[in-house]
Parts: sequence; C-alpha cells; structure tokens
Amino acid sequence: MKCNCCSHRERPTIDLAIARGVSMSALSRRYDVSTDSLYRHAKKHLPPQLRAKLIAGPDTEIDLDRLRESESQSLLANLVAVRHRLFASLDVAEECGDSAMVCRVTAQIHQNLELTGKLLGDLGVGSTTVNNVLVLPAYVEMRVALVNTLADFPEARQAVAAVLHQLEAKAAENIKTASERPLFDAAPVMARPQETKQ
Repeated sequence: MKCNCCSHRERPTIDLAIARGVSMSALSRRYDVSTDSLYRHAKKHLPPQLRAKLIAGPDTEIDLDRLRESESQSLLANLVAVRHRLFASLDVAEECGDSAMVCRVTAQIHQNLELTGKLLGDLGVGSTTVNNVLVLPAYVEMRVALVNTLADFPEARQAVAAVLHQLEAKAAENIKTASERPLFDAAPVMARPQETKQ
C-alpha cells in the first residue's frame, strides 16, 4: 500500500512535526492526511534513529563537549540549545494549529528563560534567601561563647568585640542594600530567534 505521507509534498515538515510530538489530529487538519495514514507512517517509516535526528535539529556552532569542562558555561549553552529547539517546536505547533502543544511549549520556554535569568543574575526572585553566616543562630552562640571566654582578658575581649561589631554592621548594611534592590532589572528582553517570517 502506498504511504500517503511518504508521497506528500510536505513530508519533511510532517516527519518533523511527528517527531516533536504534534498531535495527529492537528497534522491531519493541516496537511489533509488521515490520522490512520499518519499513525501508520509514524510506526513504519519513522524509526527511533530518524526521530532522534529530527528532534536534535541541525548542528549548532557551539561545541558542547568542550564547554562541558566548565559547568556554568555548559549549563548556559545547553539552556540556549534547548531554547532554540523549544522555539522551533513552538513554530511547528503554531503552524499546525495545535493549541495544546503551544501552551505546553510556551510554559517550557518560560521556565527556560527564568532559569537562564537566574543563572546570569539578571532575574531576582520574589523571596530573598539570606546566606549570611552572621545571622545564623550558630554564629550568635559562637559569638557569645567567644566573648565570655575572653572575660579574663579585658583588652582582647574589647578588641574581638570591636571586630565582631564591624563585621555585623557591614552585614546589616549589605542586607539593607539587597532588600532595596528592585526584583527585576530593566534588561532587554531576549529576542525570539528567527521571529520574522515572510
């Protein structure tokens, strides 16, 4: 039996959409092919190796193997690569009219951008976590024990207390400055790759 998808003039696009998880009903409407034909084509003519190659897309200019030596660079490069794939999947979903997939991919893009912003320090978070040892209960206990231990040495006790006071004053200033900083910096929005279509 002749495969309607294999002989379709839009076969590469159909293959890509199937590999990226676009629903068969949306593809059927878009390309005027029955869902049975699409399921048969996906089962018989799209082996896992071809699907993986379609999902991976063309090779990027980023050499990820070399970047993996540095964890932060590797993470950022992978986030960028995943974001490009997500935008490509979003384009396919929009072209096919698959609104459910559009919503899922858009949510993933949002998470990707949020994680990238946090990694680059461009995005503040709603609840500020203070990682300052001077406000931990263990530090307070250590401070009290240290000052009490130096009770027999008034000059040393006074010098240590002065140093601790300076450190605590500096920490308080840093916490105050961080709390007054806006949550979101006015940074330019990341542009969607290949956004303009003709």
